[in-house]
Amino acid sequence: MDTPYKIRKATASDSHRVPEIMLQAMEDMIFRLILKEDQQAAVQFLTQLFQQKGNLYSYENTFVAVDIDDRIIGSLTGYDGDRFIELRQPILDLIADHYANNLIPETETAGGEFYIDSIAVAPIARGKGIGTKLLHHAITHAKENHFNQVGLLVDLANPNARKLYERIGFNIGKKTSVAGSEYYHMYMQLT
Repeated sequence: MDTPYKIRKATASDSHRVPEIMLQAMEDMIFRLILKEDQQAAVQFLTQLFQQKGNLYSYENTFVAVDIDDRIIGSLTGYDGDRFIELRQPILDLIADHYANNLIPETETAGGEFYIDSIAVAPIARGKGIGTKLLHHAITHAKENHFNQVGLLVDLANPNARKLYERIGFNIGKKTSVAGSEYYHMYMQLT
């Protein structure tokens, strides 16, 4: 029998678990931002951002999947793509000030969509449909907030994720590069 779980809005106090899960979806990107391949430093970096408002990785842009004991087993971070530049700026400021990194990664979304920045499921909870449930929750959120489209990037080297997104109803858009990696922009029209 599958463990029951629910999706809820994240809170700042979820920082004890969410950044560690979130890192699974974007480890390479975070290592590029902090200029070192150090998981503990990467989790600290994400924790600082997650606890603050007004940035891409903030709790205010995150949904979590929790089990019956309220343990966080998955997360999805998404936001209005039209706010990408504004929400990215605190991250650029942090990496410049604390990591001496002046990298400005390419824009991940052209706007006009609810953009799913990251989605990850804890290893112990994989294969139970939690990622799919998080995606459906984000799509419902986008519809309720009158977005016409949901978008995300999928790594060309991750065909299984691409198949999952296609099965849910996402279409393949243009190929794009972000911080040295190749992705497809995938989208789902809502209207």
